Amino acid sequence: MEFSRKGQVPFDISVTGVAAVLFMMLPLTIMFAAVLMTISVWSKTSKEANSYVAPLMLLVLMPAMAALVPGFDLNARLALIPVLNVSLVSREVLTGNYPWLLILLVFGSSCAYAASALSLVVAAFKRESILFRT
Repeated sequence: MEFSRKGQVPFDISVTGVAAVLFMMLPLTIMFAAVLMTISVWSKTSKEANSYVAPLMLLVLMPAMAALVPGFDLNARLALIPVLNVSLVSREVLTGNYPWLLILLVFGSSCAYAASALSLVVAAFKRESILFRT
């Protein structure tokens, strides 16, 4: 059986591409860890925390899946949307295209989002009422 090559996405999976994708995911991972920790710190029980986290996970999946839709191409405006930017830049890098300015913009905005999420969790842990549940 022969498959047509027309319409297939060319992938250039290299060590450099995989390393770049993992490097781009690092601030996103830190951001989500900080957001989930903030939610869990403010929740009174694990059941309450889980009820807050479940819709958040659905919200995260929407921009990640939007990167799979044809017509969404990486540009400066989309490089500022938290999950969509990393998904789009990962697609670009894995196809062998390295738009360095946009990659830098995505990494910088992801680091800014991670820093703001970390500042939220640090502020929560500075409150004595949160630490000791008084």
